[in-house]
Amino acid sequence: MYEHIEANYGNLRGDSQIIYHAVSAQEPPGKSLDQLRLVPISLTISHPEDAAILQEQGVPSLRKHKLLRFANEAYDQGGLLIQDDLALLLTTSIRTIQRDMHEMRTQGIVVPTRGSIQDIGPTVSHKTQIVELYLKGYEYTEIEQRTRHTGDSVKRYITGFSKVILLSDKGYTRLQIRELTNFSEKVIDEYLALYTTYKEIGADRISQITTPSEKKFDTKKGGRGDSR
Repeated sequence: MYEHIEANYGNLRGDSQIIYHAVSAQEPPGKSLDQLRLVPISLTISHPEDAAILQEQGVPSLRKHKLLRFANEAYDQGGLLIQDDLALLLTTSIRTIQRDMHEMRTQGIVVPTRGSIQDIGPTVSHKTQIVELYLKGYEYTEIEQRTRHTGDSVKRYITGFSKVILLSDKGYTRLQIRELTNFSEKVIDEYLALYTTYKEIGADRISQITTPSEKKFDTKKGGRGDSR
């Protein structure tokens, strides 16, 4: 039933989300826009963290943050936005989008649009990139600075990763994990591959996020302690 709904009515939409149609990530380069197959995706127009970014960093930083979020959400769902899409969604000019993307590229941040993916080829999702930085031992604030994601986003992705590996260790299949977490198969596969790679060399970090504790994400280990 879930696959039928997703295939025929688009991804399930959450609060503050819209259904948008993006170019399928499976479409090869060289086609004109009117010949490209579109896929429905859910985009988060507003998120609680947006207000804090606007207040602390200003409009340009919020625009870049939302630009990156839209592009990553589309890519995770099998779609790719183009610069025209981003300009429309952010009610700005294509020139501004190009400038923002150039600034992020100089900072080492990959924005997975149709143009950039055609140039660099398929890449792992932003969620996997963030989790990998955590498993490599980067401090929490360093991950935020490197990826332009908020601390809450980083914690959410790491928690999602821990759910996937816990379910996998309990014998759940990839399809069952997808149904229980609502993650795409792409993200689940990337998380499981990451787990295989870092199961030994990142054992300390993996233990922190999979072992029940009152103080997960210990600040001394690069995370955020729970003060309750």
